[in-house]
Amino acid sequence: MKTQFLLIPILSVFVGACSSNLPVKSSTAMQEIEVSPKNNPALIRAINTYTNAQTDFDVALFDLNQDGLKDAVVLLKGSNWCGSGGCTMIVFKAISNDQYQPHSKLTVTDRPIYALSSQTQGWHDLSVYTRGTGQVLLKFNGVSYPSNPSLAPQYMETLNQNANKALLD
Repeated sequence: MKTQFLLIPILSVFVGACSSNLPVKSSTAMQEIEVSPKNNPALIRAINTYTNAQTDFDVALFDLNQDGLKDAVVLLKGSNWCGSGGCTMIVFKAISNDQYQPHSKLTVTDRPIYALSSQTQGWHDLSVYTRGTGQVLLKFNGVSYPSNPSLAPQYMETLNQNANKALLD
């Protein structure tokens, strides 16, 4: 009987500690990336500022514009950000290692999300899945990536080429 009473406080401390700092993981073909609020507060702050609340999301860091700083590809989750066609994706441009600014907002986006080896105007092309269309090709237009991936052309090549990077799969 005493063992049961000891386990309850221990389990509640363990569960509380785990739920307060859940890491968000994503991977690229070259490395495993782990981003959590504890080790990247600038990105978490930028996401929370953009969404006006704490929002669930998945994130991958990748230098999309070859400036030596890893930009953030953020797939928002939840009923405020997702619908029947997919979820909202935000690309945050890294201004420095501890500052991010919203760069592109894309709706109806889902996994898998890839940074392609091809580039347009200095930014890596992206490929995202959008329901009803499939995998599509997104090219930077000098200002942003297209806001509605369902209107983009289908990506007809193999995603798993060596130079393409799986950001969120």
